[in-house]
Parts: sequence; structure tokens; C-alpha cells
Amino acid sequence: MTNTKNLAPELAAVIETAVALDSAVGAGEPLDITDLVKAYGAARHAAQDAGHSLETIEAVTAGALD
Repeated sequence: MTNTKNLAPELAAVIETAVALDSAVGAGEPLDITDLVKAYGAARHAAQDAGHSLETIEAVTAGALD
């Protein structure tokens, strides 16, 4: 897992929600992931509102899920 300690809090939240969503989907069990999807979207919007580019958000997300 990506070390979020030295990242801006907004980017750390994107990573944490992306990993939680990926884990839930990867579990292979039927479950409602609506809240996780909403949290991930909100984290991405917060990161953009804080001035982080979409490219940066995508890069940290991809790095966390590799």
C-alpha cells in the first residue's frame, strides 16, 4: 500500500477511499458499495478544490492500486 504520510491530506483521502473501494469490489461478495463510491468521488472533488490537478489525482490513485 502507498504510504500516505507525506501526501497532502486531500490526496491521502483519495488513496484511502480508492483502496477501500478496490478491496470491496475485489472481495467478490455481493454488497452495496454506494457509500464507498460517493466517498471516493467526494475525495476526488476535495482534492481538485484544494488545487490538485486531475493528472496528479489519477497518478496517486493508480500508484496506490498497482
